[in-house]
Amino acid sequence: MGCGCNSRQVVRSWNDYLCQVPTDPRDLIALVGIGGVAGKWYLSSDYNKPAGRSVWINTPIAYSGNSVLTTKASDEQQQVFDATSWNFENTSVNVLATTAPPLRKTIFLRAGIGWTNSIPLAVGASPLFTEFQLSLLDNAATRGDAQGTIPVFRWAGGSYSGTQTLSIVLKTPGRYSLGLMGINNNSTPDYSMFEMDIVAE
Repeated sequence: MGCGCNSRQVVRSWNDYLCQVPTDPRDLIALVGIGGVAGKWYLSSDYNKPAGRSVWINTPIAYSGNSVLTTKASDEQQQVFDATSWNFENTSVNVLATTAPPLRKTIFLRAGIGWTNSIPLAVGASPLFTEFQLSLLDNAATRGDAQGTIPVFRWAGGSYSGTQTLSIVLKTPGRYSLGLMGINNNSTPDYSMFEMDIVAE
């Protein structure tokens, strides 16, 4: 028998979170890539909890600059102008040291399947990241589906350092919290989670 709390609207405590079924990020994301490589949809058993002896650590990931908007319709002058105008008029992030740290996770993007938002991320130099998983942040508070897995977009078997560009196409406007989970290459890999507080119009 279910706990009757299978809607985000009735989450009133961590007890309710544990009853939630994870949300498929494909409901929001039409396309996403890191470093030009598209993420693969994957049912993850460790998005919400590190595997084996691994532990959570503070994330080294941060925005390193403004998102750049481009159009899929590069042959349509009006669309190209709209993207150029968007980039001119809008500052998508504020990473100044004078900005309150919780606000540095907020980013303003453009929704719609005709627009690609390219977000530069500083992911650090050492240790290297070997894997990333992206999903709705709230999914990390659940116990997963009936098999204990969570739907994510995954990049595995890589070697990520320095600045990486995350390119994302959002289906609908709204405010969303995404979590970019990273696994590094320490002998016992560490897990970290970068929160992206997205405001998409």
